[in-house]
Amino acid sequence: MSKNETRSAVVTGAGSGLGFATAKLLKSEGWTVFGTIIESQSPDELKKLGITPIVVDISKPEMTDAAKKQVEEALGDKGLSALINVAGLPVGGLLEGCSPEYMRWSLSVIVEGTINMVRSFLPLLRKYGPARIVNVTTSGTFIPAVFTAPYSICKFAEQGITEVLRYELRKFGIQVCSVAPGGMKTPMTEDMKGNTQKNWDRMGPEIYDIYYDKIHKSLDFINMMGGLGSKPESVAKVILKALNKKKMKITYLAGPMVVWMKPVKRLLGEDLFEAMMSKMQKMG
Repeated sequence: MSKNETRSAVVTGAGSGLGFATAKLLKSEGWTVFGTIIESQSPDELKKLGITPIVVDISKPEMTDAAKKQVEEALGDKGLSALINVAGLPVGGLLEGCSPEYMRWSLSVIVEGTINMVRSFLPLLRKYGPARIVNVTTSGTFIPAVFTAPYSICKFAEQGITEVLRYELRKFGIQVCSVAPGGMKTPMTEDMKGNTQKNWDRMGPEIYDIYYDKIHKSLDFINMMGGLGSKPESVAKVILKALNKKKMKITYLAGPMVVWMKPVKRLLGEDLFEAMMSKMQKMG
């Protein structure tokens, strides 16, 4: 890319939290940025920054296709430099307590939504050439925390999407990576205790009676750690760093609470690492 060339990006979930922080950072770095929002979110803050908001329900492929056409019209024949999949849901709970409907909803947005965005925008990414895709996953793909079953399962799938695409798109010069944050201070996570109670209520008294005495100490620990999470702006910087790398790694861990996971897991091996993390989470 020449110094005079302006890179372009589509950032999902740009209405708040990490998506907004990422879109804002890329715009400040001179990128042309398109940010997807949901219908209930205001586009005003994005517009003030010079970011183009696009209302998209990413679980609906016809809407991601329409978003692609809008971006294509804006870019002309330049192609799209990067797709950053940030959009998510504050889903939680225990696997036994998650209804089929709840799991389908979680999967439709987090997993199918990522697939829909990739499928819709790949023609524009190929047109650009050495384009980039970043999928925001979670440190839960290294240590799934208790009470995060639907979220962790969906993010494991998103990591799988990342690794599949690294092989499928290699010959096109398109690089793909995941960025895995630990806890973050965002609107989605600002009321950890309240969200935990809502999940207990949703799963019902039978699940509560079975599990509460076994895991409440772990939940207290996880909620406490969540309050120490990274700011979205610091994770956005990791995304930008990945986009600027000549050769992307498979995964970038983001945040001081999680960057040690890879080397420690490699050193201890999977079984000892699991035992250590179970004790830290007060599971053992």
